[in-house]
Amino acid sequence: MEEKTQKENEKKAVLQQKADFLLLLLGLLLFCAVFYREFHTFSHLYSYAEKQYELGNYEIAARFTDEALDREPDSEEANILMARIMEAQGDMKSAILILRPMIKNQTAGIPVYQEMVKLLALDGQMSGIKILLKNSSQEIRDACSEYICEAPVTSLAPGTYTSARVVELRADYDTIYYTLDGSVPDRNSQKYTGPIVLKEGTTELKAFGVNEKGMESDLITRKYVIVLKTPDAPKVSPKSGDYSKKTKIKVTVPDGCKAYYAFDSEPDINSTVYEQPISMPEGYHRFYVILVAANGKISKTTMREYYLQY
Repeated sequence: MEEKTQKENEKKAVLQQKADFLLLLLGLLLFCAVFYREFHTFSHLYSYAEKQYELGNYEIAARFTDEALDREPDSEEANILMARIMEAQGDMKSAILILRPMIKNQTAGIPVYQEMVKLLALDGQMSGIKILLKNSSQEIRDACSEYICEAPVTSLAPGTYTSARVVELRADYDTIYYTLDGSVPDRNSQKYTGPIVLKEGTTELKAFGVNEKGMESDLITRKYVIVLKTPDAPKVSPKSGDYSKKTKIKVTVPDGCKAYYAFDSEPDINSTVYEQPISMPEGYHRFYVILVAANGKISKTTMREYYLQY
């Protein structure tokens, strides 16, 4: 009887051990299931992928980012991370292609545009950046403003002028290239360093700028026509004739002009400058005078014949 009871107790103990083992196994499986589920959430996958990217483990980072995208394919942060991983691995083409559909569908937020602009710049696609931002909202343009190069402005409006003029080019950056003959400038053209003196005739100014990011502005064209006015021949008094008393010769000099004169020879800009009435010399003399405008234009010569005898 006692032996039978002992066997039954041993049998119960074995059954209890099996039950405990099964409970432990079930708990372990449940724990593993919960752990696996938690580990494979988008948040955990993305976080782990981001950490691996920062550590330079790009293949691992790509694998976990890909799993994260399986759960949330429209996630901007995961797509950006994948693009950065591709860029870090030297696959710029794939990096750009990852973000392009989001921009094409106009579903992308500002961070996607910022990343795309950075990638295009690294790939040397400056014209692509111009097109991308030109067709974007003002909010996106503001966020990527460092990649926008506004065209230079001129200090002088295009048109026709009757006096010598200068034109200045202004911008928020330092580098401006220009031509004055109507040809299209490039980065080998004349670099703007200061005011441009417009010569007589027609000048077709074309210019563009390059900002600190290497972005080129749109091309501007300004046409200037300088028609310098020649002063009329100077008015002189008294008129030609014979005189018997001391007489002063007076020349009317308009504002902005200088008068140069000489007796008995044609004057030029090296002749005597008229500053006040001149005493008529004795005897027979021819008086010549010209006007020279500020623009350098020289008038026709006025001549008077005087014969002074006391």
